Amino acid sequence: MKHTTQRALATSLGLTLLIGGGTLAAGPATAAAAPATSGHAICNGVVNQLAHRGTVQQNLLKAAAQKNAAQIAQLQAERASLASTAQELTARIAAEQQALTDLEARVAQAEEDIASTEAEITRLQTQQAEAADAVTATQEALAGLQDQRQALEQAIAPLQADLSSARQELEGLQADLATTEEARTATQEQLDAARAGLEALQDTAAKAAATVTAQEERIGDAEARLGTLQDAAATAEATVRAAAEAVTAAETELQRLEDAATTAQSELEAQRAAVAAAKEALGDARAEAQQAADALASQQARITEARAELASLEEAADRAAMALESQQAEVTQAEAQLTELQATAARAADAVAAQQQQVRAAEAEVADLQQQLEAQQAEITATQAELAQAQDELRALQERKAFLESEIARLEAIRGDGQGKKEREAQVAAYKAELTTVNAQIADKTARISGLQGDLTALQAAVADLNTRLTAKQAESSALQQQLAPLQDGLAAANAAVEAKKAEITALEASLPELRTALSDATTAVEAQQDELAALEAAVPSLQEAVATANAGVEQQEQLVAGLEAALPGLEAGDEAARQELADQQAVLSGLRDALDRATRDLEAANAQVSAAQDELAGLREQLPALEQDAEEAAAAAAARQAEVKALEARIADLSSAATALNGQVAAKEAEILDLQERVSPLLEDLNRVNGDISAAEQQLAALQSQSTTLDGRLTAANATLRDLRAQKKQDKDAIAQQTAVVKDLQDRLGTVQNQIRALDGSIALGGCVA
Repeated sequence: MKHTTQRALATSLGLTLLIGGGTLAAGPATAAAAPATSGHAICNGVVNQLAHRGTVQQNLLKAAAQKNAAQIAQLQAERASLASTAQELTARIAAEQQALTDLEARVAQAEEDIASTEAEITRLQTQQAEAADAVTATQEALAGLQDQRQALEQAIAPLQADLSSARQELEGLQADLATTEEARTATQEQLDAARAGLEALQDTAAKAAATVTAQEERIGDAEARLGTLQDAAATAEATVRAAAEAVTAAETELQRLEDAATTAQSELEAQRAAVAAAKEALGDARAEAQQAADALASQQARITEARAELASLEEAADRAAMALESQQAEVTQAEAQLTELQATAARAADAVAAQQQQVRAAEAEVADLQQQLEAQQAEITATQAELAQAQDELRALQERKAFLESEIARLEAIRGDGQGKKEREAQVAAYKAELTTVNAQIADKTARISGLQGDLTALQAAVADLNTRLTAKQAESSALQQQLAPLQDGLAAANAAVEAKKAEITALEASLPELRTALSDATTAVEAQQDELAALEAAVPSLQEAVATANAGVEQQEQLVAGLEAALPGLEAGDEAARQELADQQAVLSGLRDALDRATRDLEAANAQVSAAQDELAGLREQLPALEQDAEEAAAAAAARQAEVKALEARIADLSSAATALNGQVAAKEAEILDLQERVSPLLEDLNRVNGDISAAEQQLAALQSQSTTLDGRLTAANATLRDLRAQKKQDKDAIAQQTAVVKDLQDRLGTVQNQIRALDGSIALGGCVA
């Protein structure tokens, strides 16, 4: 550093000496330099010292050299700062020149875009005029078609009125025919029911007559059996008398033989006494056996009588059951008819329910479509509101962008250094950062607006489609409701038929309790008789056991007698013939007594059978009047039902004649309707064709109007683009003017800095003094 300072000092001194004429005492040279310093402070440099004093002391020369070196160093530092500023200004001028070039290029491109947009606007305006002409032509054609449609509708209207009147008359005739058919069907059903009831009554009458005949046959059979049984009883009684006489004779002979043997068998008296006692016991046993047999026969007779009475009660129960069964059959038939009517009513109710379900479904779909339409319209409103809000926000962002750009341009155009420059640079940096954010927000908002506009178009199309669907669905719902009325009428008629049949069933069922009571009483009597018969039959085994026990006692006693008598031959060796004769006579007496017992039992059995047959015959004869009365009542009911059947058949004949007449009227009215339909049909075809042409023209008109609307939108967008381009061009031209002023200002500042550098170079060249 010291060497550098010395070199600078030597250079300055050499320059001073050189400028001063090369010697220290060059007076004229220093004198010539004096005017250059006039108006300034006295320079402390060596040359000026010499100029003022003429001579310079060594120490003063050294001090002046040091001061001159410091001044030169300060001037060099200032020059370096100015040179740096000049470089910065040169770089900024180059950058601003480049920005100016970019702005000029943008202006040129904007002018090209403006020309292109103006050409596009001209083309769109031409297309818009052509679309308007096409819309006008289509509207004129549509008006002509509508006139044709009006003329056709006027021609069709009276024919359709006649057709509607004829159809109403036909409906009235068909309703009368249906009423007649329903009456005939109902009468036929009544006739069928009456015939079925007649068959049941005739069957009941036949059964009752057959029952009477069978009862009479049973009475005849019973009388024949009674005669046979009475003959058998008379024969049995004769047999008993003959057996009794034979027993009496045998006992007389036995007594004679016993008397004859008494003398011969005195030694055997004890034995004979034992035999007599045994025989007495045998008689007692036989008496007991006879009593048991009599009790058993009496019990069997009571059982026979109870069985005959049970058969009579069972027949009465059968008659009551048959009457109940017949009434229940009528109830069952009526219930079957009720089931069929209920099925018809159920089908009608199902049809009404199905139709109502379709109506409710259509109404639900209409409500759903209305809700969808309201939701779509609400969504359109929300989208439009959001779109308007987005457009407002976009305008606010664009305004903010324009403000930021103008502020940035304004701040950058301001010249000046110091603290204000730093604040401006900080403000410009903040504005640029905000501008970047605003540009991003503008891009996002523009994309959002485009999306909302697309959504709005789709929603509007959906609303149009929903309106079309809603109109069609409302028409469908109206048609379904019109179809519901005849179904409800049919349901009411079916329900009325069901109620009538229920009333008939109620009337039939009202007579069932009485029949059931009769059947219950007969059944109770049968059960009581069965209980009595069961009790009687339950007592038979004990009686049979008593008979068996008594017979066993008789047999045992007979065995005892036989044993005693078997011992007599050994005791009566001397009188064998008498004893043998006595034994033979006893055997004969025993056989005769057995025969008498059997004949007695046969007589009792025959008498019991005769009594039972008489009881049976009396029961049958008692039942005959009731059966004959039942048969007469059944025949009378069948005759009454036969008269009812004839009346119903006459009613059906009248209804059939009325139905035939109505069918002829219906055929004539249908022919009239067919003629009207043939006259209306070509007119309707023309009307449909014209309606088709009108629909096509309306669709073409809608398409043209849509095209015109699209062209309007595109023309509006093109005009907006043109305005934006012109505004951008103006902004760019204003920016060019501002940028030109900035460049000029920078160039002026660079010139000032360069002049300052040249002044410093002069001062440095003079050793630190101002040139």
